[in-house]
Amino acid sequence: METGVKLNLTRTIRSPRTGMLLPREGTFVSMTKNLGRTLLLVEFENGQNEYLFEYEVELKNGDASLQKYSADSCAHQAN
Repeated sequence: METGVKLNLTRTIRSPRTGMLLPREGTFVSMTKNLGRTLLLVEFENGQNEYLFEYEVELKNGDASLQKYSADSCAHQAN
């Protein structure tokens, strides 16, 4: 998945840092694996960045599934 891809949240999510509800739309920044889980860094329009699980987001255009992407094949991994 390339940086800049538009994503939609699949459910309402409250930020663990601010306690506020996250906007429904965001932009993919990077992907990483932690403890066997795939995490996506998503930037929202207010400049807020949050790590989300891959099942919490979907591609905005709905053309492709995130399931076919993995942190192992991602060229933009966070360290």
